[in-house]
This record gives sequence, C-alpha cells and structure tokens, in this order.
Amino acid sequence: MKTLENATSALSIISESIEPVSVAEIGKRLGLPRSSASRLMASLRNGNLVEQDPQTRLYGPGLLAWQLGARYQPSGYDSDLLAEALISLSQATGFTCWMAVLDRTDVVLLRQHLGRTPAQFSVRLGQTLPAHATAVGKALLSRLPDAAIEQLFDETLAKETPQTFDRRTQLIEDIRTVRDRGYALSRQEVFPGVMAVGGSLYGTISNFPVGLSLSFPTHLGNAEDVAKLLTDELRRVGCELGDSFWSHRPSGPSGV
Repeated sequence: MKTLENATSALSIISESIEPVSVAEIGKRLGLPRSSASRLMASLRNGNLVEQDPQTRLYGPGLLAWQLGARYQPSGYDSDLLAEALISLSQATGFTCWMAVLDRTDVVLLRQHLGRTPAQFSVRLGQTLPAHATAVGKALLSRLPDAAIEQLFDETLAKETPQTFDRRTQLIEDIRTVRDRGYALSRQEVFPGVMAVGGSLYGTISNFPVGLSLSFPTHLGNAEDVAKLLTDELRRVGCELGDSFWSHRPSGPSGV
C-alpha cells in the first residue's frame, strides 16, 4: 500500500510541475532515499505512466497517463451535453471557455474551447489553479456550505495578484454573493489583465459539481453581458441535469 501511495504522490508532483522533475526532487518530496526514488520512477516509466528524457534524465507525464486523462469524464454527467455547452458559450462570446472540477482548494482544468480573441494566455489542461482566485473555483465552492469552506482554507489566503482576496472571510462573503446571483467573477485575481465569469452545475446522480467559465481580456468584454449568456446556458443545461439550483432560478443574472 505504501508503494502505491508513493507512486500516486510522485505522479501528483509531476502533474503539478510545469517543468520536468528529477529523481532527487521526487525523493526529497516523498522523503525517500535516492535509490528508492529511482526504483519507483523506473517502475512508473516501465508502465508508461511517466517518460524520462534520455539526455536530462528528468521525468514528465507518460503516454498511459495522457490516455487515462483524455478518457476522464465527470461521473454522473452527460459528457456530450457539457461539451455542447462549452462550445456554445465560446462561440457566442468569442472567449475561451473552460470546464473544471474542484480538488480541495484548487480547481483542475478538464476541457477548453479556445476563443477568437487575439490575446491568449497559457493554461494547460490538467493544470491546477487556486480556487479562491478563479471564477470557476468560487462558483464550485459556492456549492459547499460555509463550514466546509472554513475547513478547507486557512484564514490567510495566497495572493496571486494584488486583486486576489487574501482573507478567508472575504472569500466566504464573495461566495455568498455567488449563491445569490448564480455566477462568480474573477477580476484579474489570478492573471493580470484577465477577467473571468464562472458558474457551476450539479447533476442529480453526481457526487460533485462541474464548473464552466469564460475568460477574456478586461478591455474586450462586459462582465454583465457575459454573465447573462453564461447563466442562460447553465440554466438550460442545469434543468436537463435536474439541478434544482438552476431550475428554480429566474431568467438572467441578478447583477454584477
């Protein structure tokens, strides 16, 4: 069991790292001797879960890991319905649309449909972003009670940009607003110059919500207009999924 735990921890380290990772780094993070870390990574490499650069000897994700990730679908959701919503929102606004799920205090980006705006920012699928700074993260957190959010986050939050909330009390207050109006905003809170509008969906047989968000340069979009399009689409999909949050809401957002 310990070997399996170390293997999943090593894969998590690699998935969270932008750069390839060394055996020494894996050993340091897991508290393993270099020889044990080397054997662990060799086993993962032989199983195609990681790949090793023959020149640098550094490790990155392997083919099997990519294949598994590409096949992942949020349990209890109609994947075609979510994909259609993703594409529809991106085409209607011209902005990049994201699909994400919550992983404790982070969000994991699962899908995207690139927009038509000339300014694009680099975010890769599978990447994690801080939930408290992203629109989709705050939308997903809004499906949790305040007490659960208090357990997840320390009182002091990491500031990604000068606009990021740095207190848990601020975050919870903002999330209460999200519950009231049906969508969340990120005003340059994770990427300077980028605004995002996000919302969430909950299927009747699913164990966790799925979030959708639209990101755009601050000078190219009006948050209220984008929120109207997003909430209309979420209401349509939410009603099909049996999400009572959307089926009982009036048409249109309640304000920015």
